[in-house]
Amino acid sequence: MNILCYGDSNTYGLTQDWKGRFPRSVRWPGRLQAILGSEHYVIEDGLVGRCCTIRDTHRYGRAAIDFLPVALECHNPLDVLILMFGTNDCKAEKTRTVQEAAAGMERLIELAKPMLPASAKILVITSAPIHDPVLEVDKDFDRLSIEISEQLWEAHKEIAARHGCLYLNAGSVARTADGDGEHLDEAGHAALAEAVAEIILQNTRKD
Repeated sequence: MNILCYGDSNTYGLTQDWKGRFPRSVRWPGRLQAILGSEHYVIEDGLVGRCCTIRDTHRYGRAAIDFLPVALECHNPLDVLILMFGTNDCKAEKTRTVQEAAAGMERLIELAKPMLPASAKILVITSAPIHDPVLEVDKDFDRLSIEISEQLWEAHKEIAARHGCLYLNAGSVARTADGDGEHLDEAGHAALAEAVAEIILQNTRKD
């Protein structure tokens, strides 16, 4: 089974000091590979600062929609596509409502579905909410950003259901670390990997 994990810095595995990257054995896609075993191939495609559709004025290539078709062509045929977004869609310069922040996920799904095998599953994951420490370390977020990130899962869940996708609220199993209020720590990556593995195994077993 081929599984593509397409997301932002929490798929990339950025550490809370923003100076490094967790090793693959710690990052949730790498842990997912270890749980599922060698019969499965887990592909990582995480990029720091990536959001669903809105282009970054400071860094090139941060709109996921621009490169998702390339990733799908590179790695097809896929059995599972995992789209994990939310954090960067809540930045103050990008969106000011939950609906605006969620809209990009729907566009990604609509783009991906025709490019995937008919039997492929899409798993939508809402990033764990940001919390207060982020206001001290990342000027791109404000108090409204936090509020949007806390409510985003409901909109993503509804979008996933409408398009027949699997769904996981990462905030239900993991919490962004107190170091920066934005990224997962080792425990968060481990918990997320376990939850994702359970969903994949439950929904792809052959009878």
